[in-house]
Amino acid sequence: MELLGLIYWVLILLLTLVVGCFLLYCGFIHYQHMKYDHIPGPPRDSFFFGHSSKILEIIRNDRLVHDLFLEWTEKYGPVIRINTLHEVEILTASPEAVKEILMSSKYKKDWYYDRLFTIFGVRFMGKGLITNRDHEQWYMQRRLMDPAFSKTYLKGLMGTFNEKAEELMEKLAEKADGKCHVGMHGMICKVTLDVISKVAFGMELNSLENDQTPFPQAIATVLKAMAEMRDPFIMYSWKMRGFVKKAQESARFLRKTGRELIERRKKAIRDEEEIPEDILTQILKAADLEGGCDTEGLLDNFVTFFIAGQETTANQLAFTLIELAQHPDILEKAQAEVDEVIGAKRDLEYDDLGKLQYLSQVHQVYDVSDYYGVLGLLYDCDCCTL
Repeated sequence: MELLGLIYWVLILLLTLVVGCFLLYCGFIHYQHMKYDHIPGPPRDSFFFGHSSKILEIIRNDRLVHDLFLEWTEKYGPVIRINTLHEVEILTASPEAVKEILMSSKYKKDWYYDRLFTIFGVRFMGKGLITNRDHEQWYMQRRLMDPAFSKTYLKGLMGTFNEKAEELMEKLAEKADGKCHVGMHGMICKVTLDVISKVAFGMELNSLENDQTPFPQAIATVLKAMAEMRDPFIMYSWKMRGFVKKAQESARFLRKTGRELIERRKKAIRDEEEIPEDILTQILKAADLEGGCDTEGLLDNFVTFFIAGQETTANQLAFTLIELAQHPDILEKAQAEVDEVIGAKRDLEYDDLGKLQYLSQVHQVYDVSDYYGVLGLLYDCDCCTL
């Protein structure tokens, strides 16, 4: 009887603790609501889960959550709050606010960036330029990259830019019969991948000719995985098990390729062999002057270059094409300027770019961040007829 009595009081104590913790947590959620409810936002679906049920419903129905965010900002203003349990996220669609947040070091990166450290448990972007939340480490990495983006160095890349642009035009010319449907976003993704791989790392991928080789396939897989990772339970989904494994293998392949490339380049520098003056060479030389850089950090930025550089550039170009197609008067002015400045020249020079002032303004006005959600491209830029 004494033992049963002891068990009874222990259970009562545990139940009291659980109820007490639950009430304290409810109080903390209520406090968070009171603290941030002065910020506009849609009504919460529930006290506990806030807006998460609506967001998860959108994701599971394979719809774009960015469309939902756009709808909310149009209805409630450019700055809104989103509640999930005790967490409050602030979403802004104001270009001025985005610039201030990104340019100032006083705004710390959110823990969300840690999710890209790995992809399904395999190191992915690690602590690269985008994901590193430590400002001092980020600044050191950025300083190493500076020589690779100087005006003098970029002038020397015009040959590659012209070469890859010419290859794209040749591919489009083959299909230009007025009836052929071409996925322009796919074509632009391929050419930007070819450009970045060559100017940054001296790699000839030729994905415009054949995108079924391992590296472009790995890039495509991890990009898809980044979208799928919005669902926190995907790793435990039986039907997605094969895709998760494929994404893990792709992440390993990208880092393995980068490691081999970096080691070969380091050896070539030590042996004083002839090496391409690409971005990788510039970074390695700058790292030596700064006292070295660990290989894992270099691999983090190797992956970051392809993921952050290729996709965003391709999206920007594709959305600009959409807007030009929808505004023929602006297209006509841009074409007239190109004809005047470039004329019959097949190869552009660096100084020509500064003369294309109207086209430069078109590119800035139709900034992807101002008009579209990034993933909206999958729906809005499917194909056109040549």
